[in-house]
Amino acid sequence: MNRAMTTLAVFALAAAAVAAQQAKPVQTPAKPGTSVTMTAAGPITLSIRAPYDEVKDYILRSAQMVDEKDFAFKPAGVAAEVRNYGQILGHIANANYGMCGSIMGAANAGEHGPKGEDYEKLTSKVEMQKALAASFAYCDKAFDMVNDHNGGDAVKMFFGMDSTKLGGLAFNNAHEFEHYGNLVTYLRAMGKVPPSSQPKK
Repeated sequence: MNRAMTTLAVFALAAAAVAAQQAKPVQTPAKPGTSVTMTAAGPITLSIRAPYDEVKDYILRSAQMVDEKDFAFKPAGVAAEVRNYGQILGHIANANYGMCGSIMGAANAGEHGPKGEDYEKLTSKVEMQKALAASFAYCDKAFDMVNDHNGGDAVKMFFGMDSTKLGGLAFNNAHEFEHYGNLVTYLRAMGKVPPSSQPKK
């Protein structure tokens, strides 16, 4: 009987140790070139952060690789209300502030920048690159505030959808990949190879 009780106690202690270890935030080095060198976000949050870092890189490179005059480009035959290349970039910047602002509980989270800027109206390549970089830095802050322990906290997105912090970040990822897909189509129409199809360095 004593041996059985001892064996059960050992198993119970082992199980408790495993559970305690799993409850701890996981410290994992971030990908090279990302804005965070070490994170305690946890594996679920990191699995959402990885595609965010990827699409952020693709979008910033997409803004860099075209001339300013190409910001007005859109394929022939599309409807007048379809965004041109620069307007797609500006829309992404606007949405970054709205989505990530919602996750951080910003009172001014909405369809435009933090001071009401509409980045779709930018035509300067330099200004667009600055706006995009600032909007992604803003979303970096949202990711830095979220981890596997608070990621399930409820938030209301600026457009009215009920979500969680991690759900909102994942939704923003989907939105960015959606519009990166638009940029890919436009780049191909310009005869350019999109960042995601370029050879790895």
